Amino acid sequence: MTQEIFSHARIAMGNGDLVYVTNVKYDLTDNSKLVHTLRKKGAGFTQGTEDTNLTFDAVIGENGEEADWVQLVKKPRPEQIRVKIPGRTITVDGKFSALSLDMPLDSEIKVSLTFIGHTVDDS
Repeated sequence: MTQEIFSHARIAMGNGDLVYVTNVKYDLTDNSKLVHTLRKKGAGFTQGTEDTNLTFDAVIGENGEEADWVQLVKKPRPEQIRVKIPGRTITVDGKFSALSLDMPLDSEIKVSLTFIGHTVDDS
């Protein structure tokens, strides 16, 4: 039996890949709700509104941030993020909504970012 090779994901913004990203988490929910009636439990469902949350961590090297993360959170400017996994690119249109900096004494500086928006349908 041969072993399969598992690739790493990539994340891109603007014209290229974000190089210093270390972890990415993509969450998609359609917020559907189960509908119950007096006579039948779980009779159906209602379609909700779709939400996409993207969180990722990046490290900051001695040359500074890869992007001006603070301004991306503060400014109400729409952005597009592309998450690349083997065989698919997931495009998310939205906005950076949160940032957290971790500056430990004995390790690299890390930034954690939250991006909210909607997943663009494949066409």
